[in-house]
Amino acid sequence: MRGTLFFRCLPLIATVAFVFLGGCLGKSQSSRFYTLTPMPEDQAMSKSENPAQNAAVGIGPIKLADYLDQSKLVTRTSDNRMIVAEYDQWAGSLQSNLTHVLAENIGFLLPTDRIYFYPWRTSVPIDYQVVLDVIRCDGRLGEDARLVARWSVYGGPEKKPLAVSRSSIREPVNGSDYAALVAAQSRALTKLSQEIVAAIHAASQKQPGN
Repeated sequence: MRGTLFFRCLPLIATVAFVFLGGCLGKSQSSRFYTLTPMPEDQAMSKSENPAQNAAVGIGPIKLADYLDQSKLVTRTSDNRMIVAEYDQWAGSLQSNLTHVLAENIGFLLPTDRIYFYPWRTSVPIDYQVVLDVIRCDGRLGEDARLVARWSVYGGPEKKPLAVSRSSIREPVNGSDYAALVAAQSRALTKLSQEIVAAIHAASQKQPGN
């Protein structure tokens, strides 16, 4: 009798076990979110007088390579092979994050609070405009981060070209996880900001009366 009762309940037992195991096995990992960060302000403030201090700087347009136009982080295993992370994502738009961090860095380095984002009002008197085309922004976990970008600096309302350059920056990743990679990418963006500000400083020195 007990054996008969057991076999009658067997389908119910199997169903409960299936649901329980399915819930355990089907439980997905939680997503992890990351953001680029600007350089520390106290390490960036210019200590010397420069004609570019307090200049009005317009940031943009800024364009990212198509493969970066997504929420998930991208790494490489070789120059030609990329891996898109499953659970590691940008906290919002990478383009917006990169634009604002670049603006913060440039504002700290000049220094100036007069930072404007493209498109700005035509009535805003822009002294320098920074245009950026990001070709590469990725890396290899535990190895290095790479930032490759073409950029230009234009001066005044006539948008006179003052500098046109290409930066290729490699920054070591001090760890094997995505947090270490993003930290290295932030440092790479700081170096790019320094190169752009150096070009603005050089252009300001050539201004009449300097």
